[in-house]
Amino acid sequence: MENITINGHIWFQTASGLRIGEGRAKLLEEIENSGSISEAARKLEIPYRRAWGMIKDMNTNAKESLVIKEVGGKDGGRSILTEEGKRIVALFKKINKCFKEFSEDESSRISGGEK
Repeated sequence: MENITINGHIWFQTASGLRIGEGRAKLLEEIENSGSISEAARKLEIPYRRAWGMIKDMNTNAKESLVIKEVGGKDGGRSILTEEGKRIVALFKKINKCFKEFSEDESSRISGGEK
């Protein structure tokens, strides 16, 4: 049999309607790293308006806000990933890692190379 590779994208949805996939998880990570929604959007090469819409949707559907904005003084404000936001990113990474391991194991098994 020809080698088969299982591919896919994973996301999860909470009972409250919060949806997190790779794009949203990366956006949250970049906000944590940079402290800026606009910088995170630039790094991910998505429009600021789209990034802001994603954050607004996540904050609306999560039990607690995932990102909060602080209005600042002379240096301006910043965006902060909350503890709930950090927990959600960690959960997505764990689920995604399990999915990738499953995909690799099953691809190998189906192609005849039991793991």
